[in-house]
Amino acid sequence: MRTVVAIRDGKETRRVQAEEHNGALYSGGKILLNPELVETSGLSKNFIFRERRMHQNSPQIAALGMRLGDNGNGLVCRWLDAPIAEQQAEAKRECDALPNEALPDEEQAAKEERAEISKLYVRSSQALNFDLDGDNISRGYSLRAKADRRLEAWRAKYPAEARKEESARLIAQAEHEEDLAAGALVYDADGWIGPEEQQRRHDEVMAKAQELRAKAAELAK
Repeated sequence: MRTVVAIRDGKETRRVQAEEHNGALYSGGKILLNPELVETSGLSKNFIFRERRMHQNSPQIAALGMRLGDNGNGLVCRWLDAPIAEQQAEAKRECDALPNEALPDEEQAAKEERAEISKLYVRSSQALNFDLDGDNISRGYSLRAKADRRLEAWRAKYPAEARKEESARLIAQAEHEEDLAAGALVYDADGWIGPEEQQRRHDEVMAKAQELRAKAAELAK
């Protein structure tokens, strides 16, 4: 078993011990369901969870599972111990993708400086999570502190860009809550949670998502 990380739109949404079988991810013998696919499958949620609970993973159920790589709609699953080079390459792609035309000089400078700060966080993550040497771990904390200081200064220097970034972060968080709300409608704790409680949990999480979206909209004004 290895640790798999689910990431939606750049934000980690789940981390669990899992294994891959026929392209789908399983934990404890049960397929890890993609809530979005469950919602759009047209299958009864009771049927889905009964089959999953009984480990009867028919092709219909297997098609609803999370998979390694790009699952579409912003969801990516990968092993936690995947090479850090992937993160570095992603950071480079993001930096290279920054538009160089039709941007005011200050906005362009803000984007380039923010990309460099992101690279610092990637280097810190590498040292903290993948290097076993004690000195490297200490270096990871040092890099994280340096990145935090630079980010604080960047926000003070470019408040408009900082508000845009915070708005985007809130929207991503709202989307994560909406994913959780969708999952709440199908998660029954192996039969211990009934439809009314599922709906209550869904509504509670959706209210939080709506609040986050309202804050994001306020920042975007």
